[in-house]
Amino acid sequence: MASTFQPTTAVAAVQGLPQVFDPSAAEGVEAIVLFDLTGSEAGQWTAMIHDQTCRVTPGRTVEPTVTLTMDSDLWLAIARGERSGRDAFMNGEYQVSGDAMFMMRFGKLFPVRG
Repeated sequence: MASTFQPTTAVAAVQGLPQVFDPSAAEGVEAIVLFDLTGSEAGQWTAMIHDQTCRVTPGRTVEPTVTLTMDSDLWLAIARGERSGRDAFMNGEYQVSGDAMFMMRFGKLFPVRG
């Protein structure tokens, strides 16, 4: 079931990831996602997925499995379901480094209302 979580800032969108996290989709998933945001809400946050849980901490805390680099306004639009993360990636609007294959599961781990 998609979440109704509607953050009003990019920071809230990252910090709110545990609220929209679907533990049932995370069975066997171990990953560290670094959000490297630019623009009006620039900063870094680390999302750790382990044992079907998700925890977010400010900064780059450990070596990431995958790094997402994008404008904070774009991240907010994706998190709110107003933009497709897949389409934005295909249009070159943000960069993924590290395990890009992990990103195929991202939408299932963090479903949003679209």
